[in-house]
Amino acid sequence: MQFVDKYRWPIIAGIIVVLLGVTLYLGGNKDTDKADSNKESSQTAEQKQAEEQKAKEEAAKTGETTVTAAEGDSYTVLSRHAVAQYAKDAGVTVTPAQAVAAETFLTQDANAPELEVGQKVTVNKADVANAVKKAQALSADEQAAWEVYVPYVDFNA
Repeated sequence: MQFVDKYRWPIIAGIIVVLLGVTLYLGGNKDTDKADSNKESSQTAEQKQAEEQKAKEEAAKTGETTVTAAEGDSYTVLSRHAVAQYAKDAGVTVTPAQAVAAETFLTQDANAPELEVGQKVTVNKADVANAVKKAQALSADEQAAWEVYVPYVDFNA
């Protein structure tokens, strides 16, 4: 009993130091785990975002779009709408020069048919996607050549 009375406070202090050390050690591991977890979740979020963008682009290429020609419409105007809709649905950015190029590619591929008022025109979304990709792949010089036509195009028509 004398031993306990004599060394009570040093024993209590030692136990407190050990408990404090264990607490700090365990707390330190949690911070490291959180940092690793944040890094992993950041990478996972980026991968998920990239996968969602790819899925969005794939969905935008699937199927067909049917539009009805109104008075004053041409195949080029309908192609312009198809390009704008594809860019919106796929979440891709298309410059005005690229849009003019893409609508021209679509019109040329369709042999620029004349349209009648009320005529239904079906455009394959995959064709639109290919025209946009082709336009996005243009060199700077080629885009500059298409840029000449941009002031003459009404993108709101």
